[in-house]
Amino acid sequence: MNWTERTFLALVLLVGAGVILVTLGALGVPVPFLADRANERADESDGAREDVPPPVLRPEEDEGLLAELEGGPGGRMRGLEAPGVAPSVERAAAADSAGAPPGETEAGEVAAGEKTRDPLVDQLKAKVDPKDPGQVLGFLMAMTTPKGTKLSEEDLEFLFAALGEHEDYGVRNLLLMHLERVGGEQVTQGVLKFLEDEKNPAAIQRALATLRVQNDDAAVNGLVAYMENAKNRRLREAAFQNLLRTRNGSATDALLDLLDHTQDRSLKRYALAAASQLGGEAGAQAVLGFAGSSDPFERSIGMKGLKDIRSAEAVPALTAAASGGSDNYLRSQAMRALGRIRDPGAIDGVSLVAASDPNRGLRNEAIRTLGSIGYADALPTLREIAGNDSSAYLRRSAEKAIVSIERQEARRAARKR
Repeated sequence: MNWTERTFLALVLLVGAGVILVTLGALGVPVPFLADRANERADESDGAREDVPPPVLRPEEDEGLLAELEGGPGGRMRGLEAPGVAPSVERAAAADSAGAPPGETEAGEVAAGEKTRDPLVDQLKAKVDPKDPGQVLGFLMAMTTPKGTKLSEEDLEFLFAALGEHEDYGVRNLLLMHLERVGGEQVTQGVLKFLEDEKNPAAIQRALATLRVQNDDAAVNGLVAYMENAKNRRLREAAFQNLLRTRNGSATDALLDLLDHTQDRSLKRYALAAASQLGGEAGAQAVLGFAGSSDPFERSIGMKGLKDIRSAEAVPALTAAASGGSDNYLRSQAMRALGRIRDPGAIDGVSLVAASDPNRGLRNEAIRTLGSIGYADALPTLREIAGNDSSAYLRRSAEKAIVSIERQEARRAARKR
């Protein structure tokens, strides 16, 4: 075979290979080289569309404590959600926690409408045998309205008596739904009493969801207590998940007390994860205390807990931890947490580390954190570093952070127009 024939054969093979690759791609068969290039283009496109891009991608060594406990979005915990929680009650609880004025929610309208009691309620209730599940179910369905329930505190004795009489989940679910819509301290105390003796896991999960909807001090502390005392892991997880969803800081003292006295490692994980979400500055202090512990287990869960903190209330504690101390790894993780929170209140403390800390690695972490926070207050420090620092590495890092902050400020300005 002469060189002309060899060249022709090589061209034919190349063209054939190209046709095969294009055909496989069109059919949806993964081709490593083409898939990598497609992913790169998608990443570039996503980066161009990102609203407020971080200056530097910093991969985490592992996930936070919430992900480990599967309590985060999309985790196994969603399977524990008890069905039947009244949607209008959930919305009302969310509105109350956000400070919505009374009467602006559906539940508020129901409460306003209950000033005049429908005489039909007492007429029907007088004919219902609390021990007959069919009669109870029919009565409850008759009391259900688009805005909630016609029942009130006058009916709580009947509702709890019926709740204790029946094992049928459907009846219990509807009873608890009405209790949620009535609400109040008596409901919370009654549900807590119900949980003391109940053995059915499905009914327990449903009652824990009712405490979440109640969301008063007694309810959130009751969730902490149930989480502590539960022997069944799934029920402990259910109490933990419902506690997280209350977003109620009233549980902080109970959680901190639990962390102080429990020797159960599993329970410590749950309590610390909950404190990181609900405890504000006190919760952040607890997480930092564990992260700085000499005990390997406590240090491990503390470092993981730092990855879960997102509250601006934690900024003072995290800034103090980032600004000083002998544990450089803890300081760097505290700065990363501040970068995720992105609160401008951390800029002064982090800027001081970026400008003058003797450890170059911590200075670089502080520069990156300033870029992640993304506000113009950090630019003077970063420009000084970018223009005059003796380390070329830190100068480049500061330049990247400056570019990121300028882009974020420009996008904020554009959104205000």
